[in-house]
Amino acid sequence: MHVEVVENGPCSRTVTIKVPADRVRKHLDDMFASANQQVQMKGFRPGKVPRKVLEKRLGESISGQAKEQLVNQMFGDACREKQLVPVGRAQIENFDKLVLAAGSPLEFQVKVDVKPEFTLKETKGIEVESFDPVANETDVDNALKEVSNQKRSIKKVEEPAQDGDFVKSDLTFVDASGATAHERKGVQLNTRIPVAGTGAEAFAKALVGATAGQQIELEITFPATFEKEAVRGQQGKLRIAVLEVLRVAGAPIDDELAKSLEFENLAALRADLLVRIGHEKERVGKLRQEELCLEYLLKNHEFPLPETLVAEQAQASLMNFARRLEQNGAGKEEIEKKIEESKPEAHTDAQRRVKLFFLIDAVARQEQMAVSDADMWQEIQAVAQQNNATPQQVVEYLQQNNQINELRLALMERKVREFLRSHARIVDKKA
Repeated sequence: MHVEVVENGPCSRTVTIKVPADRVRKHLDDMFASANQQVQMKGFRPGKVPRKVLEKRLGESISGQAKEQLVNQMFGDACREKQLVPVGRAQIENFDKLVLAAGSPLEFQVKVDVKPEFTLKETKGIEVESFDPVANETDVDNALKEVSNQKRSIKKVEEPAQDGDFVKSDLTFVDASGATAHERKGVQLNTRIPVAGTGAEAFAKALVGATAGQQIELEITFPATFEKEAVRGQQGKLRIAVLEVLRVAGAPIDDELAKSLEFENLAALRADLLVRIGHEKERVGKLRQEELCLEYLLKNHEFPLPETLVAEQAQASLMNFARRLEQNGAGKEEIEKKIEESKPEAHTDAQRRVKLFFLIDAVARQEQMAVSDADMWQEIQAVAQQNNATPQQVVEYLQQNNQINELRLALMERKVREFLRSHARIVDKKA
């Protein structure tokens, strides 16, 4: 085999591979011999089908498989011989037109992006900001307010209406002559959302401070969608009879709230929140430090990126975005418009992710990091537990969706992140 490599750019190569006729003949002979052992034809014993018969009936199929196998094998050998590390998808020039024939050599070209070459700068001692992992009572108080707000409800109050409150009312619409044009009973108004046709400022001013039993009158221009067509577009009056004031309020922060969350009392809930918030502050703090380390690497390393890999990443991102839009009910034209608008951002994001991939890989190689089978199995068990599944079910899902390698890459990134953080220089910028 003869191999020539031409550099088309910093990360782009054209590989020309020439396979001699005797190597092509041997590969075809091996393929037909293998097929002979597997195929069953009426009138012939297994392994005894004449070559000419095989060529006549299955020649095209066998030759197609032989071509694909030989091209892939020779390309792999060529990369090893020339010490090329391909990334992204290799493009075989005119593959469909390549002919594999006994007695004839085979020549083909492959365009491929290769791994960029760069010198990794110092990865230890990157400056990151310190954080306080200890939760305090103020953190717990804020968390309890969130819990209370999540369990909020609307209740009747005896106080005057405040901004944002609801006012249950009977509405009477009066035309210019003073006659009743329409009535609505038991309508729940919000002080921030005016009745169509009334002024927003006047509406809010009238309702804020209102109490049950109060009568309010406002100017109104009957909207084009008003129930009674005869008065649409005309001036009139809106009379509001306030029945009651309603307010959205969080649940009381007491023992009952704690019991609704399966705690014995409020003290037990506070103690649990103190621990949980501490763990979360630590997790977020470490994550922030890791992000600072990665941003430092991105900022301080410049090297060319394989364009095909960037394009693949950007395209995958846009396809995922299109699927989300479709799931949310967006139409074809809307999806196409938003995809077109998102292309520059998707390309920029893809460049960042590809660059980060090579930086993480460089750190892992420099520090001789590896993801072991034990690491993989431990993560699979954790995923299974989180999703109430068995480890075997997780493995099957990963295999069916071709995500085994993605999991391995994610674990490697985690190792690199932990390495960078553990070797970072912590500074207290607040101090």
